[in-house]
Amino acid sequence: MSKPINEPRLVQQVLIADEDLSFELAALVPPANGITNAASTFIDKATKLLLSDKIMLTNEQHTAIATAIAVAQLTVKEGAAVSKLLRNPDASTDIIAGLRLASEDRHDA
Repeated sequence: MSKPINEPRLVQQVLIADEDLSFELAALVPPANGITNAASTFIDKATKLLLSDKIMLTNEQHTAIATAIAVAQLTVKEGAAVSKLLRNPDASTDIIAGLRLASEDRHDA
């Protein structure tokens, strides 16, 4: 029979075996996830507004909301990158390079 896991470092290793989340950075993970959660909630509500039969939007309003959704989608991706940076700071160079490539792709489009 195995011993119960009662040491924070062991719990961390079991939950996130491939990531090295330090206890010093752990408190930043929930607010970082909040970035992604807020953007996701916005996307959901904005999409429902666009699809609503009850509210008539002007073309300008429709365009503004559609553009805001696109920005929020980028925020979800960047929020995920923030979480990855906190969970695995050793991979920060790769994560930052990925953000730069994504940014260049957006500007080239």
